[in-house]
Amino acid sequence: AQELMDASQEAMARVTGDTGTSLEKPVELYIYANTRDLQGAMIFPQEWTGGVAYTRNGVIAIGISAGNLEWGRGAISHELTHLIVHQITLNPYAGLPTWLDEGLAMYSEGALDPSFQSVLNQAIENGSLISVRSLSSPFSAYADQSYLAYAQSYSIVTFLIDTYGGDKMAELLEVFRQGSTYDGALQKVYDFDMDGLNTRWRSYISETNQQALGELNQPLLALASAN
Repeated sequence: AQELMDASQEAMARVTGDTGTSLEKPVELYIYANTRDLQGAMIFPQEWTGGVAYTRNGVIAIGISAGNLEWGRGAISHELTHLIVHQITLNPYAGLPTWLDEGLAMYSEGALDPSFQSVLNQAIENGSLISVRSLSSPFSAYADQSYLAYAQSYSIVTFLIDTYGGDKMAELLEVFRQGSTYDGALQKVYDFDMDGLNTRWRSYISETNQQALGELNQPLLALASAN
């Protein structure tokens, strides 16, 4: 319990550092003995559900076994970020695009899990990336498309924070708090809409992948020179 409480405090500090936001109301955290027990307490859960945040009620429920604490720390960061973001953007007019909501939650966990990175890399190679506009709607119920949607959302949020900084992200959330449309919020803060974000993000991941390939090839070039 103490490890999970420490993880919660660390997650709040990370989110505050990255976006300038923090919890406005207390949160109740319920830990189930494992994922199976959690899903058994839910109505029609997705097969991959390991945690859920009831944002309007300030409640998080997660299934964490004693032998899976490392995963649990990341899951708590993910769900807690949902609560923080929803508390500070709640308004009677409009919600958040799903890519932003899930992307921030994924970003708070730290580096992207290799399994998600693999799915993202494959989609980049195959030209099967989902558009930012499509990612604004609820994600697919099919596992493979859902994993890709989460991976892309992480990448999009990473692009925005790395390129424009945490202050801009905090400003974006504040604009959403005022009930702005998806395109209107991006236009006001970044001077481009979702289609513009889609274009810029794809250029970003293309350049990032080329740099990564170059770094991987450096040892091979050195070995070839030595031979």
